[in-house]
Amino acid sequence: MIPFDQGRSQINPRDLVSQGHEADLFHLMARNGYVPDEQVFEDFCESLKSGRAWLISGTRGSGKTAFPEALAAACNLTMCVVAGRDGLKQEEILYDWDSEEQEVWMREHLALAKQLPLEEQGQFMDNARRSKWQRRFLILGEVGIAYDLAASAAVSSPHKPPPVLILDESDKFGPSVEDSLLMPLERGLIYIPRYEGGTIGISDWRFRPIVITTSNDLRHKLSSPFISRHVFSRFASPSLVKELEILSTRNHRATSVHLALATKLIDAVRGIAGIEDHPSVRESIDIVAAFERDSVGSLNAKSIVRYFCYFVKAGASRELLNLQLDYLLAMTEAFHPDIDSWLATRDPDWKLRWPQLSGF
Repeated sequence: MIPFDQGRSQINPRDLVSQGHEADLFHLMARNGYVPDEQVFEDFCESLKSGRAWLISGTRGSGKTAFPEALAAACNLTMCVVAGRDGLKQEEILYDWDSEEQEVWMREHLALAKQLPLEEQGQFMDNARRSKWQRRFLILGEVGIAYDLAASAAVSSPHKPPPVLILDESDKFGPSVEDSLLMPLERGLIYIPRYEGGTIGISDWRFRPIVITTSNDLRHKLSSPFISRHVFSRFASPSLVKELEILSTRNHRATSVHLALATKLIDAVRGIAGIEDHPSVRESIDIVAAFERDSVGSLNAKSIVRYFCYFVKAGASRELLNLQLDYLLAMTEAFHPDIDSWLATRDPDWKLRWPQLSGF
């Protein structure tokens, strides 16, 4: 769990959307470094208004995990994260009992019972057995914590915003974990056998955690019941214009030169046949940051190779790009209608570089 900053005010995104202020939430996230795709953002707003969890799939580096992280940062919300991995067990994410403490509890009460009259010992031990299922012995996982925090926020005065719960890379969860999440996703409650309180969570969807589930579609297909608990979106690769918006937002110090070199280079690499793992927006962000850090004003055959490490993920791909250095350099120096036109809208001096933009 990553708690919210108590020195900042909190904003409830569910309240903003229900009051018709979706645009305010969009700009709030953009000011905090994340520019959502408009259609994807509309889907997210539908999940907030419906009370459903939001399932987003897409390739690596497409911004799936960054979206809920940006939401939590922009609205100053507590964030709980479950990272998918092999061997994940439901007791790790929902709840478990502290068996050692329960054993100590029972030993202590057994010792006390022996000091009581024989006719009172039975009732005393029955009470002790029931009491070992108190909240004090309950260990909540990240999902349990998120639903418990949401329930506490709902009864606060005034109501506090719920936490964000990220179920990251859910395609690695496995069937048993998926099944264990069906009830909380549907009812907002986690039923705990023998627990004196019965359940953890809150049934009213208006106060439930904001659940965002991601999937890379790599390990196994998610079950239909699990998917049906969600509103679904697909994170597609952004257009170059959208990518430029993201890059400029994530690095305010990057100049037009940095943005142009990075996007033209990445666009050229994506167009080379034989590259199995094309660079994503994640790699674009890293390269812009590297260009800004190193004050790169141009690229040559030596310097361009230096930055291959940010997006080349296999030896064969590096060898292939080494054969395409002249092409890559030519593309970084050539006019690109989408990239250079966009840069001209934010940088009047950029139009002076290209005769093609004279009538722009």
